[in-house]
Formats: sequence, C-alpha cells, structure tokens
Amino acid sequence: MTGTPIPYFFGNDNLLLALFLLNSLGISYVFILNGGNILQRIKSLFYFSQNSKPYNNQTHINHFCNIILYSQVILFYSVLAFAQLEYNHGVKSTNNTYIFWGVYMLLFTTLIFAKRVIYDIANTILFTTQQKQEWRNSYFFTMQLSGFMLYPLVLSMLIVPHIPHLTYSIYITTTALICLLMLISRCKKLIFMQKNGFLHIILYLCALEILPIAVLIKAINELNDFLTINF
Repeated sequence: MTGTPIPYFFGNDNLLLALFLLNSLGISYVFILNGGNILQRIKSLFYFSQNSKPYNNQTHINHFCNIILYSQVILFYSVLAFAQLEYNHGVKSTNNTYIFWGVYMLLFTTLIFAKRVIYDIANTILFTTQQKQEWRNSYFFTMQLSGFMLYPLVLSMLIVPHIPHLTYSIYITTTALICLLMLISRCKKLIFMQKNGFLHIILYLCALEILPIAVLIKAINELNDFLTINF
C-alpha cells in the first residue's frame, strides 16, 4: 500500500497480509465443509477404470468453496509473479502496491477463464462429452491443489525478509513437476489410453499450455513496465 517501507518486504505489506489472512480463514472453512470430498477427489486423480464417475456427489465441492480455492490460486500466483520480478530487479517502485496486486489478480483471474474456454473448445472437438467433463474437472482441481502446495512458500515469503532465489526456483519447479505428473497420469487414463499415448499427451499439453504461459509472461512484464512508469 502507499507508504510501504523500502526495501520492500512482503511481510510489511498490510494489504497482502490482510489478503493472506482472509485466504487462510477461507481455506479453513473449505476444509471444515468439504475436506473429506477434497481427499476423495485427490484419490480419484490416480484411477479411472475402477470408478467411471470420479467426480460424483461424494466428491462434490460447493460453488462458494470452489471460489475460495480459485481465489487462493490467484493470490499466490500473483505473489510469486511479483517475487520473480523482484528477483529479476524488474520492480523499480513499491509505491501504491495495492494497484500492482489488483492488476496481477485480475490478470490471473482472466487466465483461469481463458484456460476454461481454450480447453473446452479443444476438448469438444477431440473427445467425448464424458471425457471432456472428467478432464476439465481433473485439470482445474489440479490447479486448485497447486494453491495448497504453494502455501508453505508464500507463508515463508511473508515471514522471512529474503528467500534465496535458488530455493524459490527449486520449490516452484518441484510444484510444477508434481502438477504436470498428476495431469499426465490423469490424461493417460482418461483420454489417451493407447500404448503410444504419451507422445499425444505431450503434444496436447504443450499446445494448450506453452502458448498461454508465454502470453502470460509477456503480459506480466508489460504490465509491470506500465505500472512502474505510471504509478
């Protein structure tokens, strides 16, 4: 927020601390209400043939809890994007950081909606209705799980004034690989079940993931330059 001390430290940003606390309360509510269903969904990521409809009433997560889970992902992705810019000395000003947070969170919200549209269009052409529905559920639930995996890193960044870039990079890379392995496993059991399916999986994920990520990185850099100059 305005008047944030320099050098900037996430733990001194009152707005970020308030958002993190609100998120923690929201996640506690999600676990109280839907903790068992979340556990069942995690189990369902690793098998399909034994259960033709892994996303059934026993694994239902209500709409409000889904919004909280997506909000956590948006908040944490925004923090990590801002941190990466700091590591690359791309943040030249820390005045009015609430504007940065607002813009970054809007950007990642747009990304989630864009991914939904992109995957729905591609999967409508390529797969059956049931495959499309199951893959959509698996993909976006894996995205929600990434928020839980990133929680320790974000919490550390709020407590420790400086997390080494190597530690940050290793943690991010490990989280990304775990999510990728979950997606590949689910993709193999849902939509590419033939023996040579791994090549198709790699091509499929690369086509629908690399371009949005490249656009996202470009957008973050352009937005940072714009915000730095104007605010």
